[in-house]
Amino acid sequence: MPCMLSCAKLNGNGNDFIAINNMEMKHNTETLRNFAARLCRRQESIGGDGILVAEPSALHDFKMRIFNRDGSEGEMCGNGARCMARFAVENGIVRTKDMIFETLSGSVKASVMDCIASLELSPVDISGVTAEISASVGDFDFEYTFLTVGVPHTVIFQKTRDRSDEEYRQLGRAVRCMSDLFPDGTNVNFVFQREAADELFVLTYERGVEDLTLSCGTGSTASAIAAAITGRTGRDVNVWNPGGLNRVKLDFVTAKLIRPKLEGAVKYVADLTLRKDALK
Repeated sequence: MPCMLSCAKLNGNGNDFIAINNMEMKHNTETLRNFAARLCRRQESIGGDGILVAEPSALHDFKMRIFNRDGSEGEMCGNGARCMARFAVENGIVRTKDMIFETLSGSVKASVMDCIASLELSPVDISGVTAEISASVGDFDFEYTFLTVGVPHTVIFQKTRDRSDEEYRQLGRAVRCMSDLFPDGTNVNFVFQREAADELFVLTYERGVEDLTLSCGTGSTASAIAAAITGRTGRDVNVWNPGGLNRVKLDFVTAKLIRPKLEGAVKYVADLTLRKDALK
């Protein structure tokens, strides 16, 4: 049979994904890992930063799984969750534009309005956050804040963006691999304050993708939290990425518990039927 897989291509501010409806559980985990590693190749296949998978959930409307470009399964992805919310609406997985879905890092509430999707993420406990700690890799001296927003994030504030993307790519890879500090690896966010109040620019090196990406939703959220708790911004932050704008709102439930909200654009690019050559 020449046709073998129906899927869709979506992106959240350029953070692009292949979305698969697996509500009938036709594909097992090993197959999904293989799909991610093979389909996310750029030039050779469809290309993407990862694949998103909708599966049944005993708790909520459905379960979202995300597989990174290297085939590893991620706990959470903010831009991916927004893309999955729109995919679920447009493919009848949910019947309303408001939904709750399960992820490995907790429950996510989502709402879709045309091409904008907003999320209420699982609460973030900042009681154990490591803030503004000095470190170095090679000749790069930096201060970092480490926290988990579904997945681990290292936030590095810089005064100016004085390096090329390739240099930031190399630095991101080096920090991501500092196993003495981050035994499970980490996403690395280079953060620059903009002239306008409560605005940041964030460049993220993503674990699993192993590259800079155009946008990272949990990275935008982690950067906004780090900026707020270190006094750089307030609780409502516009976070610009190379691919566009993520709006982050931080609800401090207590002094040490934050419920973040993330809003941004989602493009539903295409519905696709892939042939066997996509996996070769």
